[in-house]
Amino acid sequence: MAVGKREGEFLYDELKKRILADYSDKPYFTPLPSERDLCSNYNVSRPTVRKALLLLEEEKFIVKIPTKGTFFLGNKEFVDGQSETSKNELAFYNRVVLRGNYTSSKVLFQNIEPASLEVAAKLELKKGDYVFRLERLRYINGKVYSLANAYLPYTLCSGLLEKDFTNRSLYRTLAEYGIYPSYAHKVIEISKAEEYEALHLGIQVGDPITITYTVTFDENNRILEYVISKSLAYKTRIELTVSTDRERSGKLHSFPAGEP
Repeated sequence: MAVGKREGEFLYDELKKRILADYSDKPYFTPLPSERDLCSNYNVSRPTVRKALLLLEEEKFIVKIPTKGTFFLGNKEFVDGQSETSKNELAFYNRVVLRGNYTSSKVLFQNIEPASLEVAAKLELKKGDYVFRLERLRYINGKVYSLANAYLPYTLCSGLLEKDFTNRSLYRTLAEYGIYPSYAHKVIEISKAEEYEALHLGIQVGDPITITYTVTFDENNRILEYVISKSLAYKTRIELTVSTDRERSGKLHSFPAGEP
């Protein structure tokens, strides 16, 4: 279908908007047609296509991979993670909002319970010590993104049970009590969805999912939280820096979700 130029607008701007509209429902990393096919599909010249693609690439909607082609990234959502250089990105809410998206949650479970052996070990508590547990479905732009379980020592902040976390950030709530996260240790693995994850994430049993295990600390190395976040594996992108420098070796960048 031909692209029509609107008054005061360049043709390549209109083509860029048309491509974004036509790919709005496409999965992350959908391949784009060749430049020649785009010219034919939209009835425009090669220079117009190249300029539109350049704008899309600059705005991070597409990526060009030599010998592979051009791929659409417009619907990309990030798996749980953050850059070590930004404390703001420790929080799922911040990571989403800073990228121009919006997030909400559906609270599945919110209670005080005895810590299991695994949770107690991660939080450096004794088995049976009480923890605050918050299980949520996390949404990005209205679509289910992840299933997250957060555990915090009950003695850390006893008032959490009374809060409504549907549209509230857990980290922002902790800040109201003078509690601030400083850094986090993450382990990321790929596994198969069991029935419980499949039902909540809208996938099939056995589909691949990404599981992110996060332990968060404050500036005094006190453990604040342990989170298990599960999301669709195809939404995962991991950047790993490997170095012989001990201070740099093993740094991991994984781009949202699970937090709080």
